[in-house]
Amino acid sequence: MLYLDEKYDLGTTAIPHSFQKVGFFECLRIVALSEAAILEVPEPLWLRFAPKNFLILLVWKTSGLVKGRRKMAVTYAIENNDLNRLIWPSGKLPFFVVRMFCLIFGLFVRKTIDRIAFGSASSRDLYLSLDYVKNIPHKLIEELPGRPAVPASLDDPAVNGLNAIFVGMLDDRKGVLDLMDAWPTVERNLPEAVLTIVGDGKYAEAVSEWCGNFPLSRRFAGFVQHHESLRLLSQANVIIAPSRRFGRWREQIGLPIIEGLSAGLTVVTTDETGLASWLRTAGHIVISESSLETSLSAEIVRALRSPLKREDVIASLPEIQGRLVADSWLHSNSAAKINKGSNNEY
Repeated sequence: MLYLDEKYDLGTTAIPHSFQKVGFFECLRIVALSEAAILEVPEPLWLRFAPKNFLILLVWKTSGLVKGRRKMAVTYAIENNDLNRLIWPSGKLPFFVVRMFCLIFGLFVRKTIDRIAFGSASSRDLYLSLDYVKNIPHKLIEELPGRPAVPASLDDPAVNGLNAIFVGMLDDRKGVLDLMDAWPTVERNLPEAVLTIVGDGKYAEAVSEWCGNFPLSRRFAGFVQHHESLRLLSQANVIIAPSRRFGRWREQIGLPIIEGLSAGLTVVTTDETGLASWLRTAGHIVISESSLETSLSAEIVRALRSPLKREDVIASLPEIQGRLVADSWLHSNSAAKINKGSNNEY
């Protein structure tokens, strides 16, 4: 497994020895010399990485031609946006520009990618709006956590109260200001409700001060290590993830949502996450982003008063984590048969 850099929120998480950090040109060299049959690359519509992705795929496919072997490239896609905003943050583009993007970028994807697993229905719809992509073998495998073997104790007093949690960056995209505006109404309706905010960001100082004004119903944990975040999630009943669009950014899945589901929490979120349709079907609360200011407080109250049963949330999850199922499908034996001389994959 090759990678170029670490994300800021990796913290002290140990990186497996099988993961090799390399420079970009070293990555190209390894790809060119590889005897593997299948290369998995970042998704094509990660536009900031697209130039590097293009070069990686060009080197991969060319090396296959030189060696007289067809080399397969696969990808896992969770991009969740409309094309106009993806191309230009304002979303204001002439029709012909979007049309040309669909044609040219769709052709690029069709010629370089041999198999796509979609982590959400919205990601699938986005990619299939590109020309030619529908002709690539693809499958929807939603990015859901696997059903935990040992769910959180249902007898723990900490999970039987009115406990809500927010986990994420304290910025405009994640909607923490919307939550701060909504929570006083929740306090008036449910005086025993407690909100825990976990995260760091540009509003950290404001959030800390806001929580300090009412310490009995508001708790600020700040940035914590991943294991501590999971512990705090296990003590909540409801996870609140009121994300908003911000320029080109739109919530793809939302790791806190995934981890909240794994802990059996009821989710209150917006229709910006790629899992919105699945969450609605499973009984969670999905609010239109346009009505967030007027609806969030009432929906939090509703979720806290009548949360889904923790065991029902856990039972709604697949037995195996969606990302692992997708990986198995992308690298399945039927795909590897294109190159019988090698069983290696990246």
